[in-house]
Amino acid sequence: MQLTWVVGLLALCAVTLGCPAIVLRSQWGGRPPRSRAQLKTPAPYLIIHHTAGNRCTTPASCRRQVMAVQTLHMVTWGWSDIGYNFLIGEDGRVYGGRGWTTIGAHAKNWNDKSLGISFLGTFTETAPNAAALNAARRLIQCAASRGFLSYNYTLKGHRDVSPTDCPGDALYKVITQWPRFKDAAAACVALSALACGCPTIVTRAQWQARSPTGRTSLSTPVPYVIIHHTAGSSCTSQASCSQVVRGIQNYHMDSQGWSDISYNFLIGEDGRVYEGRGWTTRGAHATNWNSKSLGISFLGTFTNRVPNAAALNAATSLIQCAVSRGALSNSYTLKGHCNVGQTSCPGDALYKVITQWPNFKA
Repeated sequence: MQLTWVVGLLALCAVTLGCPAIVLRSQWGGRPPRSRAQLKTPAPYLIIHHTAGNRCTTPASCRRQVMAVQTLHMVTWGWSDIGYNFLIGEDGRVYGGRGWTTIGAHAKNWNDKSLGISFLGTFTETAPNAAALNAARRLIQCAASRGFLSYNYTLKGHRDVSPTDCPGDALYKVITQWPRFKDAAAACVALSALACGCPTIVTRAQWQARSPTGRTSLSTPVPYVIIHHTAGSSCTSQASCSQVVRGIQNYHMDSQGWSDISYNFLIGEDGRVYEGRGWTTRGAHATNWNSKSLGISFLGTFTNRVPNAAALNAATSLIQCAVSRGALSNSYTLKGHCNVGQTSCPGDALYKVITQWPNFKA
């Protein structure tokens, strides 16, 4: 009798505090976790994800999706439990994951200071429906009201703290308009490059660069980023890409007479970024534009084919990283080399791709 009264009181409090209905683990068929670590609350951050799988609009289909996510996380990835604290279905319900007081496994380097909420589905092209968005907003309000989320919390998308497209372009556009959203720029002052959404960058020392014969500082943040291709050999391993980058540097310094390799960064189809002149040195990649742009070049010739997904993802992550670090303006403009010079660079196939990227302008 007393237990029933307590449960009822807690339920009443949840409603009073603006909390949505939460489908318990036992109700969606959750497995017991193998272990758990206590989350110190109130957490200062809230991170939004999508599961990048199937969408669901009924309780039955959403339960199946949550069980599938838990199986992926525990069986395939070897985690102790489902990675998120809560999940949201387009049936308008919230599904309990690790809950309010257990550290999640949803955002590396951020799990011990955040709650992770994931929308069930893939939201790259379209946003979640109103029922799901309303449930998420109410859950955030509930978290703050109940003391699990700091009253002055910061809301971020997964892509703001890790090199990923999550929570999908369409959903990300929605959450940037929510209260207390803040991108990665401020966090980058104190956190590692990875936390700022930066891809793996192979340093000059690692690819065995020659020393430059001179350098001119680049005033940042610059307003432009210009995309190139090297119009030479492509590469798919760090060893082969390092060799190609060394060849380009030799050509630029010995044949062209430049002080260093011309680009600020180069991208290989091994999915790595290779440091050229870097963030703060003026490049020699686009006449009349070098003093106000970062030059990023894909290693290879991309007239008839596009770079692979690993290279394209590395490039978009690098651009995000540049903004986060303050090297590239928040309102930057992206261009192809052919937009600023008499050239076919970065190749017809690659150019077609970048015209669809954010902030492109011919």
